[in-house]
Amino acid sequence: MKITNKIIIAIVAIFAGLTTTSAQMRTAYFMEGSYFRTDMNAALAPTRGYIKIPVVGSLGVDFGNNYFSVNNLFYKRSDGIYTFMHKNISPTEFLGKLEDQGRLSMNLNTTILGFGAHSKKLFWSFNINLRSNTELTLSKDMFVALKSLTNGYYDLGDTHFSNREYCEANLGFAIPIKKVATIGFRVKGLLGLTDMSMKMDKMYLDVNENIVKAEMMGSIRANMPLLSRNYVPGAEFSTDNLFLDDMNQIMHNFKSWGIGADLGLELRFLDERLRISVGANDIGFIKWYGNTTANAKGNANFSYEGFNLTTGEAKMGGGFEAQMAPSEGEYITRLTWTLNGGIEYNVLHNYIAFGLLSHTEFCQNFTRTELTASINFRLGRWLSTSVSHTFLNGNQPGVLGWAINLHPPGLHVFLGADFLDTRFAIYKQAIPIPQYMTSANVYVGVGFNLGKAKYMPSMQGKSKRANRLERERGKI
Repeated sequence: MKITNKIIIAIVAIFAGLTTTSAQMRTAYFMEGSYFRTDMNAALAPTRGYIKIPVVGSLGVDFGNNYFSVNNLFYKRSDGIYTFMHKNISPTEFLGKLEDQGRLSMNLNTTILGFGAHSKKLFWSFNINLRSNTELTLSKDMFVALKSLTNGYYDLGDTHFSNREYCEANLGFAIPIKKVATIGFRVKGLLGLTDMSMKMDKMYLDVNENIVKAEMMGSIRANMPLLSRNYVPGAEFSTDNLFLDDMNQIMHNFKSWGIGADLGLELRFLDERLRISVGANDIGFIKWYGNTTANAKGNANFSYEGFNLTTGEAKMGGGFEAQMAPSEGEYITRLTWTLNGGIEYNVLHNYIAFGLLSHTEFCQNFTRTELTASINFRLGRWLSTSVSHTFLNGNQPGVLGWAINLHPPGLHVFLGADFLDTRFAIYKQAIPIPQYMTSANVYVGVGFNLGKAKYMPSMQGKSKRANRLERERGKI
């Protein structure tokens, strides 16, 4: 049990420490000085032009799941804190907190090169980004078997894994239409770097009084420039002749490509105090080069019938085999696209805004929706901060988002996170662990602002002087 506890603590610590979607920061959506909001809606431009410092200019890492949190894995009793595997924790209490399917994702978005500027009639931007998307689904029966291994059939086959890395070059525009609306769009050229997927066609555990049986059957597909198709389909799985060592050939194999687009719209009502916006991002695909695709399939089976009392040996059987499979050649995968819809109401001459954001991710094997409410404070023309709370998808009260954006002339500094747990559990009287946090992320932005602030109709309200002059004109 001590080993199990250490494993569980390690898992939680990794998840909590990742502090790493589509890497899009929900709390930044209504922060008008930040260029992070443009990543979520192409119509929402920052107040100034910018030059991003490579890597840290725009870095967002995001981990999300609907299963793992301290509240699910640790349980407080009068005599101490126990893990879900302890005998004092009933299967009903633990399993009742789990959904039928576990969904985990981790995504990265970092800028290699980025700049944007205001012209007289629009805002335009150009960015080169490195993107990464990783997804994993798990069957609830896996945890049922782990917690209460009793007689029965456990279907563990609802398991998928995918990982994709690619480079993105995009050119975007935000175009105001008088005072009532702004439309935005970005076009993207994509260079595929890595694509991996694993699918379990069959995975089960069958337990009864006479025998325990398990079987697993699945397949793996991989695509990357250093892979070679110089293998024999049907041969035993091996890495021999699978990887290239010729750098010229590797460079020649960067032929996976794709296209994508972002679309955005913002509408303004009630003298721009009420704003409604919607943005669709990463609508597109990548076509993967056939000569760098490798496939493999494998199966394993296991049986246990107890001990032979005469020989003292266990009655066990089974085996494992994996084979190289024929390559499917070129294939197409869609991007993990997102849909954002926001409604915002501004008060006190736009110094305070209340926002509600719907954020939906259309992943490869599941869809996840979150709802984020925020209060946004615009402290003058160069400082803004926001506090938020995200609902749905397992997010618990007490887990808050916070962001601060400093954007005076010449400098842009952003720091924020959507999921900061305000309550901690102390395990073994020494280890503080976030108690209700199932997701974690951090966003950092450091760059240089360009030019004077350009307050397009979609941005921060008029200055005090402009409001005073308008009132005076109204009295004449």
